[in-house]
Amino acid sequence: MKVLVATSVAQGARSTDVMRCVDGEFVYAIEPCPSSRRRPYGRCNCGITFRGMTSGGVTTTAIVRAVPGLDLATFVDCLDATHAFERSWGCSCDIDPVAEAWNLTAIAGMFAEGTIVERLVDRVIVRRAAGA
Repeated sequence: MKVLVATSVAQGARSTDVMRCVDGEFVYAIEPCPSSRRRPYGRCNCGITFRGMTSGGVTTTAIVRAVPGLDLATFVDCLDATHAFERSWGCSCDIDPVAEAWNLTAIAGMFAEGTIVERLVDRVIVRRAAGA
């Protein structure tokens, strides 16, 4: 199954790039706050970042990876555990793990393995090489 994982590849192409995840960890997207929805490259970066399921860190780049043996139920369990942990330290973000798993695998499925992507609010797009 193809999913998005954090990557440091292509970091630094934008002044707003950030990589505070573990390279290779599964990532997901939280709902952008109203401020980031209006100005994605503004003070809050939640509209342009993915969040790491293991570290809780954020990254502006992810890479599409096929993970042998991973199935949707296990991926849902990963999202559910991540969300439960975040709630335990006060995160008010609310995600539906099943819907988010379907959404993330559908997004990853649109791209070839190894494609580097970035987020812009509600879209995930291919990260173009610098100068391209």
